[in-house]
Amino acid sequence: MAPEQAALRPGVANGPRLESSGSGGNSPLAPPSALENLPYGPSSPTWISRFADWLAGGQAWAWFSSAIVHCLALIILSLVILATPSSEPLWVSGGFETASTDDVSVDLSEIPSEAIGEPSLGPVEIGNSYSLLGPRDAALGSPAGVSPIPAIGGRAAANLAAEALAPTGEVAAGQLEAFANPLASRGGGLDGRRLENRRAAALSGGGTAASEDAVERALAWFAEHQYPDGGWRFDLEKCPGCQGACRNAGSHTSSTAATGLALLSFLGAGYTHQEGKYDHVVSKGLYYLREHMTITSQGGDLRDKSAELELTLPAGKLLSAIDLAANARRDSMYSHGIASLALTEAYAMTRDAGLREPAEQTVKFIINAQYSDGGWRYEPRWEGPARGDMTVSGWQIAVLKSASLAGIDVPYDVWMKINDFLDGIQSDGGATYLYLPGERGTKATTAIGLLCRMVTGWPREHQPLQRGAVKLGGQSPQRNNMYFNYYASQVLHHVGGPNWQKWNPKMRDYLVESQSRDGHEAGSWYFAEQHSTPGGRLYTTAMAAMTLEVYYRYMPLYQESFVDRGR
Repeated sequence: MAPEQAALRPGVANGPRLESSGSGGNSPLAPPSALENLPYGPSSPTWISRFADWLAGGQAWAWFSSAIVHCLALIILSLVILATPSSEPLWVSGGFETASTDDVSVDLSEIPSEAIGEPSLGPVEIGNSYSLLGPRDAALGSPAGVSPIPAIGGRAAANLAAEALAPTGEVAAGQLEAFANPLASRGGGLDGRRLENRRAAALSGGGTAASEDAVERALAWFAEHQYPDGGWRFDLEKCPGCQGACRNAGSHTSSTAATGLALLSFLGAGYTHQEGKYDHVVSKGLYYLREHMTITSQGGDLRDKSAELELTLPAGKLLSAIDLAANARRDSMYSHGIASLALTEAYAMTRDAGLREPAEQTVKFIINAQYSDGGWRYEPRWEGPARGDMTVSGWQIAVLKSASLAGIDVPYDVWMKINDFLDGIQSDGGATYLYLPGERGTKATTAIGLLCRMVTGWPREHQPLQRGAVKLGGQSPQRNNMYFNYYASQVLHHVGGPNWQKWNPKMRDYLVESQSRDGHEAGSWYFAEQHSTPGGRLYTTAMAAMTLEVYYRYMPLYQESFVDRGR
């Protein structure tokens, strides 16, 4: 795709139009001249006597009582709306267990042995080896599904595994990269997403042709449900391309979060605004995020302004209004983190100069929003300082990791504060993680915490990481907790070994088999769980698709061949 065709603003002159938020408009106050029309203005010589007559007439008490009630109502509404919520029932909170957490029951005896013991490209251990031939930019395989096994120069994969290193220690062109050296987590790059590498990385890392087909079907579903303005919404009933044809629409109103999740699914599969059959879809989505970023002195804010307050005030129903206010929630740092991750990943993958400033701005906002304890929660530091929680912090830390891969500077002290935060929220010596310091944790918060430890530098041999991975590996994928499944899949994938070998076929095959094949829902997923009510089918589909992309979304953190060499 030519550069001039890859502009982020389709049909519009180049350059983002980033506007700061402001109330705008005029206040509906009466002009000074209106004072002349008051029935008892200051110029009237009898205004005192007439006011006394009005009081004596009994009208004052009704007026005063009404005024007092309305003032109290306004005070209560203001306190409720402006107060920092103690908990937020978002679809990505992860702070509470679901009522039912049935394991995914896949009989390993029914899965072909080659799906457990050997990847598609030879007898190398699943989770510890990948196949990317030659230079990172060299064509490899076919993401369109032409060939299930990429050609490897006519030589058997088993022989290539033994010839992986050239005498100089560099990987020779046309050779299979296969390493299992435990190193500190300096890797995690994006080379596996390249369309020429993706399919081979999936097949050699534990994926299958069926799992790759499932990813493609999910992306086709996302493309069908994009709004004309380039964004996505959780409410599918209002989507022009769907209009309620899909069940299980979400209720959460953050369009930036919905757009971020959809874009992450495309980017994770290697599709950018510059490459692939969905270039126009991704371009419009990135444009939507850029247009909805509010530039502030603290950085670029990607919380959806339209979702800040959903409140109606029925006339004469004061108690009903208070109830509505009590349930009102402003958009949060969850949405900012998700949307920011889409921007930083897109920039890291393409190095498009037009994305550099928006990515830097959104990273700046996260850095400035960090609490004194090193974590993040629903609001940035200057709006409502509190203690950071593991789930919100997980998204922000992912953005900072992505920013580092993209060459965007993240100050050293930010990482040090993150380590302090993780130290303060850990349990069992760092093998498990809580939701908030001093409060209970869940399987999901442990998986998030371990992944954060991995991207911030824990080596694979670190005992707390090993013990945490064993605990996660002792679990099975959950039928109704895709948030846990998504994070646990990443941890076990990067650590590798027997726990990943047991987990992967269960998770992979469950998602392949449970994907919808019918009507307008074809390609999507929906599981009845805690987060699916507000997030709906779009949320569930994004989490499932990204879980199936685990084989190449981020290159292994502990393999020498994928450690960042400053490319």
